[in-house]
Amino acid sequence: MADAVYRQWKILELIPRYPQKVSIKQIMESLAGQGFAVPQYRTIQRDLDTLSEVFPHLQTVRAGGANHWYVGSEGGVLEIPRMEAHTALAFHLAQGNLQTQLPPSALGNLQAHFLTATKLLDKSSSQYAGWREKIRVVPQTQELIAPTVDAEVLNVVYRSLLDNYCFDAKYYGRRSDQYASYRVTPLALIFRGTITYLVCTLNTYTDIRLLSLHRFVEALATEEPVNKPPEYDIDRYMEEGHADFLLGAYIELEMLIDEEVAIHLRESLLDKSQEMTVQADGRSVFTATVRDTGQLRWWLLGFAAQIEIIGPSTLREEFRQKTEAMAKRYA
Repeated sequence: MADAVYRQWKILELIPRYPQKVSIKQIMESLAGQGFAVPQYRTIQRDLDTLSEVFPHLQTVRAGGANHWYVGSEGGVLEIPRMEAHTALAFHLAQGNLQTQLPPSALGNLQAHFLTATKLLDKSSSQYAGWREKIRVVPQTQELIAPTVDAEVLNVVYRSLLDNYCFDAKYYGRRSDQYASYRVTPLALIFRGTITYLVCTLNTYTDIRLLSLHRFVEALATEEPVNKPPEYDIDRYMEEGHADFLLGAYIELEMLIDEEVAIHLRESLLDKSQEMTVQADGRSVFTATVRDTGQLRWWLLGFAAQIEIIGPSTLREEFRQKTEAMAKRYA
C-alpha cells in the first residue's frame, strides 16, 4: 500500500499543466529513469483513474492513438503539501505588483498559482478568509500609470537576457522624432516605479547605457552571444549611482531642515553617514555624504520650503536658480 501511494505521488509530479500533456508511456519512462520498478501499463492507468477521482482537474485526452494526461489550468495547481497562507499572500501581492515587470509568457505560467492563492485566501471556511481585503501596497511617490511595453518586445528582451544572446532593436530616444536601430547586448533589468530600464551596451561600444523598455518599438532575437564589458558588475553599477541618474562623484550635502523633515529622516535614513544637530530655532543642521544624482535633486525638491541647501555651494546656487525660476512662474 505504501509503495502504491508513493508511486501515485510521483506520478502526480509528472503531470504537466495544460497545454502540455504526458502519455502513460512517457510516465513509465520517467519513473524508470528515477529508479522505480515500473509496474505494467494498466497499473499506471488505474493509478491515473484513481487520482482523477480525487483531483477533478486532472484530465485526459486521446491523441496519436494514446491517452495523454494534464492538469486543467482553470483549477489552479495541485499543491502537495497545499499552499500555505503566507505563500498565497505572497502570490497575491506578486500578481498585483508584477504585471508590468514580467513578460506575458511568465505571467501566463503563474496564472495557475495566482488562482490557487486566490481560492485559498477567499475560502470562507478558512481562517485566512478576507486576507485579500486586508493588504494594500501603495507607491512611495505620486502614482503614475505605467507606459505600455510591446508584448513581443518584452518577450524577446527577457528571453535574450535569460539565454545570454544579443538582439536587434529599434528605439526611440527621449527627444527623438524617429527611431534608431541597434544591436543590443542586454546585461540586466532595473525596475524603478512604473518604468523598466534595460542595462545594456549598443553595437560594438562598451559604454553601459540605461534604456527605457517602453521606448523599444521592435526587437528581434539573434544568435550572437552576449559579450559583457570588462569589469562589468550590476551591483557595482547600482552602488555607483547610475540607476539614480548619476551626475558626479560624492558630495558633502549640508542643509537646514524643518522638524517634520527631521522626524522623517530619523526614521528613514538618507545615508548611514548622516548627522543632525538641532538649532535654537527648531530647525536642524543635516549633513551626509551622498552620490550626486538626478534622483537626489528630485527628492530634495519634493520638500520645497521645508529645507534650505547650504552646501555644496554649487548645489545651493542650482537650487537658488530653480526656486527663483519657480517664483517668476507663480508671480
